Amino acid sequence: MLLGIISDTHDHIEKVKKAIEIFNQYDLICVIHCGDFVAPFTLKEFTNLKTKFYGVFGNCDGEKEGLLKVAKENNFLLSEAPLKLSLGNKKFLIFHKLKKEEIKDVDYVIHGHTHLCEIKKENNIFFINPGEACGLLTEKATIAFLNIKENKVNILEI
Repeated sequence: MLLGIISDTHDHIEKVKKAIEIFNQYDLICVIHCGDFVAPFTLKEFTNLKTKFYGVFGNCDGEKEGLLKVAKENNFLLSEAPLKLSLGNKKFLIFHKLKKEEIKDVDYVIHGHTHLCEIKKENNIFFINPGEACGLLTEKATIAFLNIKENKVNILEI
């Protein structure tokens, strides 16, 4: 039960294509994007995924109407945060910018915004930030894989 996690792509199309190429090498339940696509053409690249796609808006996603149009045309679930999901009998909350006051009754919280990779466990909740896929602030472009059966997270530099 493996899923892919990506965040903060910021229109860096080459990194998005590389991430999708890597995601497509695995039998994933889905890919989750934690926001900051920026433009609709970036979201459109995710039509090349071989799995379901879920995402939330980030603070740099100003063209929401265009992003929602691409999402609707491609049967993507894209919404304001937090997005609540149940996958493999586990409960998820997806954010761009983490808001701890909104967290209750979940197994995983997945978020972005800081551009820094982070994996931690607090009060039996796993917090996962895959870092930035664009590699613009940290000079490390990263994505993550979560095995929900084993509670293991792997960060991969792309």
